[in-house]
Amino acid sequence: MDGVPEGGVPGDDPGLLLGMTAFETFRTYGGRPFRLGHHMDRFRTSVAAMDLPDPDWETLSREVRQVCEQLPHPDSAIRITLTMGGHRIVQALPIDPSRVGGTVHVAQVCSEPILGLPGFVKHGARAHWMLSAQELGVDEILLTDRDGFVLEANRSNVFAVRDSVLITPPLDGRLLDGVTRRAILEAAHFAGIPTAELPLTLSRIPDELYLSSTLKELAPVGTLDGVPISGDGPIGKAAHQALQRLIDGEC
Repeated sequence: MDGVPEGGVPGDDPGLLLGMTAFETFRTYGGRPFRLGHHMDRFRTSVAAMDLPDPDWETLSREVRQVCEQLPHPDSAIRITLTMGGHRIVQALPIDPSRVGGTVHVAQVCSEPILGLPGFVKHGARAHWMLSAQELGVDEILLTDRDGFVLEANRSNVFAVRDSVLITPPLDGRLLDGVTRRAILEAAHFAGIPTAELPLTLSRIPDELYLSSTLKELAPVGTLDGVPISGDGPIGKAAHQALQRLIDGEC
């Protein structure tokens, strides 16, 4: 299209006009991507659910690995966005160390699926969630169903500790299958930490409360609905240490 710079995205791309995009964010440790295959598998699922044009997945994976090899910062976050118009945007930024395991502040919001899409789709239509977090003055919002059961946060999965058991909501199609979520459950199992995938409500404050994601790993919650809580604790710290050992073993 005339007026579009080389490598740019045309202004009539439905990804820009209608928010029809899917994306995936992964990170590197020492220049090596962590569980890239898991991220690409989830990316395929999101692209298929939104009926976006399929890229050449083998070529895309190869290009991503080349990007990782050329990063100026060995610990970086890479986001790949695919648009309905068949374009892709790749962004790479150095990891902010303060986000890894740093305290987060959250509030609960009853949320219906955006665009009618199932919760396992990682799509780009996130304005509603971002505005809700801004209005409530929190880092993230906890998305709940109409019965008050926690599904996930708008950028993270949720973990809680009750009676020394690390609990996370089950994958029932309404929440994202987090790569870090899976890794934490796996690492906790090998470390002998009891885990369970169970419906979770916060009507009673848990002993510990965390958000997990690629960029924050496992971060304790400091305030819930404006009330200070002590989200940090020994089970979560042990799980985070186990996760870091798993990462060191793979990267």
